[in-house]
Amino acid sequence: MRVADQQMYNTLLGNLQRSRLQMLTSQEQISSQKRVNRPEDDPSSYGQIVLDKSALSQTTQWLRNIDFGTSRVNAADQALGQVQNLITRVRELTIQASSDTTSAEGRQSIAKEVRQLQRQLVQLGNTEVAGQAVFGGTKTDVSPYVITTGDTVTYQGNTETQSIAVGENQTVQILVPGSSIFTGATTNMFDSLRDLLTALESDNRAGIQVGIGNLDLATAQISDAQGTIGALANRLQVTHDALDTATLTISKAISDNQDADLATAISQLSLQQVAVQAASQTFSKIFDSSLINYLP
Repeated sequence: MRVADQQMYNTLLGNLQRSRLQMLTSQEQISSQKRVNRPEDDPSSYGQIVLDKSALSQTTQWLRNIDFGTSRVNAADQALGQVQNLITRVRELTIQASSDTTSAEGRQSIAKEVRQLQRQLVQLGNTEVAGQAVFGGTKTDVSPYVITTGDTVTYQGNTETQSIAVGENQTVQILVPGSSIFTGATTNMFDSLRDLLTALESDNRAGIQVGIGNLDLATAQISDAQGTIGALANRLQVTHDALDTATLTISKAISDNQDADLATAISQLSLQQVAVQAASQTFSKIFDSSLINYLP
């Protein structure tokens, strides 16, 4: 083959190979619906896609953390609402028991209901989510409160709090230990109910009056805990909303860099198919058509 023919051959062959490669690229974009599938497709965009996907993965993990924390905070909030109602009922009974018109037998009857309410309070103190105690501090694998001797209730949890990561160097507390709610600094509700039961069953009106005061302290203590839990729930929700917005922003950035414009890709494929056909025909006219069979 003469030098001029060889040059023409190489040029036409190169054009045909490029057209075929472009056609294959368009076909892959249409099939995958992605413009960038590998680094060589667009090195700059590919690098940004990798960074954005890493950021999206981290954001998704923070959202999972918040969902985990929210389930526990909500469980604590619901339990404390029931505790408040329970304490209110005990106070109503105690006021009734303190009345001059209530007999010793009446106070015995009231004691039976108060004891049942105390047992319910223990159950609320042992509230769980997915088998993990909500009010046990970081000792989530044991029931925080157990009834030992008589009406005495002991705390088996600890005073530690648990936090979750919700952002870069950001954490939110999700647990308030029972030691600061049921057996807090102001009053120990279980001890107060135990002493109240003793006063009711021994017809000790002075002890019953003390019980009313302790129940008022318990109400205030629960209200404080509800305020704390409410603040945690609010922060989790605000952070969740912010992360939802970040997720949408990052996902759009990935889509903008990675996704193919199908209409454009289909149009380009049609043009490339025509170009390949034209290049093949030109090549066949000039050179032995049998060579076409050996093209890569």
